[in-house]
Amino acid sequence: MKQIISFDAHSVRNDEHGQFHSDAYKLMIGQTAVKLGIVDQITLYANSLAVESAAMQVESGSAYTKTIIQADDYRDQLDHGFSLYTESKLYHYDPLVQESARKIMRILNQYGDLRKLTYNEESKSLTNRNTEIMTNYTDDLDAIEGTEWFSKVDAANNDFILHFGSRANEEAARICGDVRAARAVVDPIYNAITSRINALAIVNGDAVYAEFIDQLNYYVSYYKTTLAARKGRKKTATEAPKA
Repeated sequence: MKQIISFDAHSVRNDEHGQFHSDAYKLMIGQTAVKLGIVDQITLYANSLAVESAAMQVESGSAYTKTIIQADDYRDQLDHGFSLYTESKLYHYDPLVQESARKIMRILNQYGDLRKLTYNEESKSLTNRNTEIMTNYTDDLDAIEGTEWFSKVDAANNDFILHFGSRANEEAARICGDVRAARAVVDPIYNAITSRINALAIVNGDAVYAEFIDQLNYYVSYYKTTLAARKGRKKTATEAPKA
C-alpha cells in the first residue's frame, strides 16, 4: 500500500520551503482536488502559500507588479493565439472540423475580447468561458486539435489568478513580513492534506492516488536527502581537527 512519506519541513530554508510546497500544490492541481478528495482543503493551502510568498517578497524587498503584468501578457498572448488558431480551422478541408471550429468560435465571440477588461473581470470571464468550453465542447477541441493549446490558456489564467491573489495578500504580509509565521500556517495544512490522502489510499486502495503519491514522494525524498547531506557537512566541519 503506497503512502506519502512524512516530511518535517521545519529545517529547510525559506526558499526551499516555498519551492517544495509550490511543487506539491502544482501536483495536487494537476491530479485535481476532486480526484484526491481534498476539495475543502486546497483553497486553504493555496491561500497560505500566497501569504508565505508575499512575506518572502517583503523580506527580500521586491513586489508583484512586474510578475502580474508578465502573467497577464502571457495569458493574453495565448488566448489571442488560440482564437486565431480556431478561426483558421473554419477553412479546414474537413467539414466536420469546420463545424467544430464554428461551435467554439461562437462561444469565443459571445464573450468577446476579454483583454479589454480589468484584471478581475478578465479572470472571471476567462474562467467561466473556459469552464463552458471544457464542459460542453471537449470533442470539438479534439476535432480541431486544439486541446493542448486551450489547456495552456486555462493554465495561464489560473497562474495569473494565483499571482493576483498574492498581490492582494501582500499588504497584509507587509504588516509583519514574518516568513516564519507564514510557514507555521502552511505546514499543518499540508500535513492535513497528506494525512487524508494516505487514509483514503488505505480505505479505497491506492490505485487512484498512486501516481500522485509517487510524484510527491520524489520531492520529499529529494529534500530529505538535501537536509541529510547538509547535516553531514556540518558535522564533518565541527569534527574536523584544528590545523
